[in-house]
Amino acid sequence: MDRVLRDIRILDFGRFIACPYCGMMLADMGAEVIRIERPGGEEDRTIGLTGPNGENMGYPGYCRNKKGITLNIFKAESRPILADLVKKSDVVIHNFAPEAARMAGLTYDDLKEIKPDIILTAISCFGSTGPYADRTGFDFIAQAMSGAMKVGGFPDKPPVRAFINPIDFGTGTAAAFGTMVALRHRDQTGEGQAVDLSLLQTALCTTAASVAENDVLGIPKPIIGNRAPYVGPTDLYKCKDGYVFVATIMNSMWKRMAKVIGIEHLLDEPDLKTDLDRYYHKERIDPLVTEWMAARTTDEVVEIMQAARIPCGPLLELPDVSKDPHIQSENMLEYSDLEVPGMERIPIPGIQARLSKTPGKVVTRAPRVGEHNQEIYQELLGYQDDFMDKMTEQRII
Repeated sequence: MDRVLRDIRILDFGRFIACPYCGMMLADMGAEVIRIERPGGEEDRTIGLTGPNGENMGYPGYCRNKKGITLNIFKAESRPILADLVKKSDVVIHNFAPEAARMAGLTYDDLKEIKPDIILTAISCFGSTGPYADRTGFDFIAQAMSGAMKVGGFPDKPPVRAFINPIDFGTGTAAAFGTMVALRHRDQTGEGQAVDLSLLQTALCTTAASVAENDVLGIPKPIIGNRAPYVGPTDLYKCKDGYVFVATIMNSMWKRMAKVIGIEHLLDEPDLKTDLDRYYHKERIDPLVTEWMAARTTDEVVEIMQAARIPCGPLLELPDVSKDPHIQSENMLEYSDLEVPGMERIPIPGIQARLSKTPGKVVTRAPRVGEHNQEIYQELLGYQDDFMDKMTEQRII
């Protein structure tokens, strides 16, 4: 069977990570996702380190399987064109703050006037309502305001944000889920709706339990570096030739760990019976575990721990990630054979959700600026050459 979203058309006004990632997930499953950017292209193509073609390493992944057109939605002359596009589409996704969305004519009220059953998926830092709605923001802002950054890092050091952008990717994934639920609702009722997501809400989903510990129990979250709170021994341990992260959670794993590293005598200690006990008395366990790890290579530790069914994994340097045999065998990073103009073959994210009957796949590379203007404007909307020339001259498309 073809990819299941093959009959869905999506207008993607997304920039940077969260919204483009949402569009990518839907495009991977067959939706016709049309990326719309300003004439000349958007900054998210070129921000950061760029390759020989002037584009960064994220754009080819987040915008694969999409078509690309240009339209300056902040000019009044673009409104009829936007309306024609909306009439031919099922979903609009964007990550404008509410005020910018109003200026662009991309609010749900604007869109449903054009097409009553349209679905709008809007991503912003703070959501569409509330006192912070019109503030701008990024993943890092949500990390800071959720409390996550305050408890990151090590004691007596400044707070640390996550190197990756987990809030962006989490929000993009939730946006794709919300869009699918809205499409299902439309199938059942014929009604469109607005799907509203905020980076801060995603971040708070990750810290809500810690906030509750503080608010209900009066216990602030400790700053503990790479350790996991309230369980153990769970930490990043130094070996002869690198580091391994070992996660010992639950009594059954603790018993296996103690036997593996030769500290069975601690199993009879009454104050080490539970995960919480072992966390609060970590100074009695950690030195023994640390010493055992330091006497072995990472491969030795991984082999021994996996044989004992204790979760662990080596700390990989970035150059080693794409060489990992499991990552390679499962195509978790795809080296697509699709030619990217002016760029060497580069790794892009593999398909995240793997379906047994209707799997997603990478079919087309990320589009060049305005690459599909003719296909969308002339073949889909029926615009003539003279109109296209006029709009191009005025920098509308």
